Amino acid sequence: MKKRFKILLAIILPIMCITSLCMSFLMISNDNKTEKVEEEKVSVNKTRYEANYFAMADETSPAQGQNISYKGGAVFLEPDSTFIMIGGTIQNHTNTYGGAVFISEGATFTMTGGTITGCSSTYGGAIYVSAGGTCNINAGTITSNTANYGPSIYAEEGAIVNISADTVIDENSVELNKKVSISTDTIPVGHLSANVNMHYVDFGSYPQWYVGNDMNATLESWHNSNSPTAVNTYVVRQRTWEAYEYTDGNIYARGLSLPYSTSFTYLNGETVIASGSAVWFKVEPIRWIILNYDEYVNGSTDNIEVVSNLALTADIYFHDTQTFNLLWDVSFVREWLNNIFYNSAFTEEEKEIIAESTTSLGTQDNIYLLTHDRYNSLGRALCSPTDFALSNNSSETIYYPTGTHSNGGTCDYFTIDVMYYMTAHDGLYEINHYGVNDGSICVRPALQLAL
Repeated sequence: MKKRFKILLAIILPIMCITSLCMSFLMISNDNKTEKVEEEKVSVNKTRYEANYFAMADETSPAQGQNISYKGGAVFLEPDSTFIMIGGTIQNHTNTYGGAVFISEGATFTMTGGTITGCSSTYGGAIYVSAGGTCNINAGTITSNTANYGPSIYAEEGAIVNISADTVIDENSVELNKKVSISTDTIPVGHLSANVNMHYVDFGSYPQWYVGNDMNATLESWHNSNSPTAVNTYVVRQRTWEAYEYTDGNIYARGLSLPYSTSFTYLNGETVIASGSAVWFKVEPIRWIILNYDEYVNGSTDNIEVVSNLALTADIYFHDTQTFNLLWDVSFVREWLNNIFYNSAFTEEEKEIIAESTTSLGTQDNIYLLTHDRYNSLGRALCSPTDFALSNNSSETIYYPTGTHSNGGTCDYFTIDVMYYMTAHDGLYEINHYGVNDGSICVRPALQLAL
């Protein structure tokens, strides 16, 4: 994985928003007019990329010398052969070079319809194009494929790729390993007016969204009738939420609601469950926004630093004593993040790629908080709470729209700076020692992944 590649390719189509990084011999076909793209060589010092298309240049083909059994999960085109796909679906195939299709030198693959989806590989999640091979994508859909290099198409130097405007190529992702994938998309972060969009990863899991009143009643009845065995527990200060696998295969966490106010509503518009009542939340992957995406792509770091897109819970005191002398290293929230949260949100395999980090205050932590200055750079520092946070004493201000809560909904959350917390009020921060044991202030964790 230490090879250095020198061309990152992405293609701009009228119906797609993809950054243009091009190579010689790459062709774009639009409205039956074929044009040679201006050559632009871009030095990239990383082996994994967000772009749908990856072109390799000035380096030996990774597929050369490999047995054909490593090439093409569904279709292998021998040299000088022709294959035309006019419909149907190639789905859930995998191989090292071309999860679905491998195109040898002199061979031509033409796609005029159909779908390639759910395929994976090291090079070219959907299609691998050898030097001298031709790939014509005139129509059809290439979606939800993954690879370390080129999640949809990997093209060697000298390959020819023609893609028309009628093609749908979407939601393919770079697979960093079996546990983490950087999305090809970005999401809005903070206040919508800040126009901040960032790449993200889904990693770990935690209770987040309310199941809805009907499902809540169904799960409660099932729980009382079957006495299932808990598969995980989530402790929020002195209260425990127990997670169960339901008959639909999903994991749901059950506990007693402790809302800051029953005038709040969950994201689905239903009223927050009253204090002391049983409430269920679906356990889902945690979405983290990447703070050093450019540094990772250009090769200046091997780790990605991430912070949760949403505030995951409240009712976690910074400390239980009001004093100006409390420090992060002896705080309750630090202990909770690095023990209770760490052990419940991540599997043992996931913990293996969480790097121990030196925080801004010099401590060594797996999970930590950012400084208020770092948070402030994220869309005016505004952050929305999960539904789980709302049932764990989170306060909420409804006036500020975010990417998750487009109708408004932001919360206060702690920073690593002693006595600082970010407010829900338009991205301001406050110094307030009374806030250290305020259960309505949320937690927005950060961590580093060693990839």
